[in-house]
Amino acid sequence: MAVVASSEEPIDELFVRLNRSKPLTGAEIRNAMRGPAPGIIRRISRHNFFQVCARFQISRAQDQNAAAKLLLFEYENGLAETKKTRLDQFVHTASRQPKEKLELAGRKTVDILDRMEEIFLPRDMLLNSAGQVPLFYWLVRSHPETDDQFIREFLVTFERQRRENRSLVESNPLDKKIDRRLIEYDQYNRNTNDLASHKGRIGILEERLKSFRLEPRLFKQRA
Repeated sequence: MAVVASSEEPIDELFVRLNRSKPLTGAEIRNAMRGPAPGIIRRISRHNFFQVCARFQISRAQDQNAAAKLLLFEYENGLAETKKTRLDQFVHTASRQPKEKLELAGRKTVDILDRMEEIFLPRDMLLNSAGQVPLFYWLVRSHPETDDQFIREFLVTFERQRRENRSLVESNPLDKKIDRRLIEYDQYNRNTNDLASHKGRIGILEERLKSFRLEPRLFKQRA
């Protein structure tokens, strides 16, 4: 079947309507929405950070979903809820606003991803989950480039401490060595798209990064 139209807008609208009953992901549907946002999201998702560093699957546009979240942060100039309905609303709203603001947000997103490409390794184990990308993005964004040399080593140590803390909780829930802040982090991590989760996890990461920078050896010994 062929569709002839004078512009792409009715074709995009037809695609979205026909596929709303199909099991498409939120990112796949947003990719066909009208306005400038989908194109900018696609451009961000083609960044080397996603193509080289990310370890999670991108066969169902998981990279575009993560890219949309980062673009939303820059567009709002702050952390925001990143659930599907919020991302859909963002794409619709941005199409009715001056394109310059969205383009600027896109350029800022690429600038931070340039830094992240230098921080993380190819197919980095820290990037097994797309849900971690907005969190790490905001951590990098919140610090000067001079801190980039510490961030990956800090995250590796932090993730090790989380694993050890969970094992300790499972083996002996009353152990005095259990780190309650790490338990709190894990609880926040169950709802990765909530605004409260973003703020809570970032707050804990900032606390621990500060300690890591002041006393790296002491921090690494903590479990």
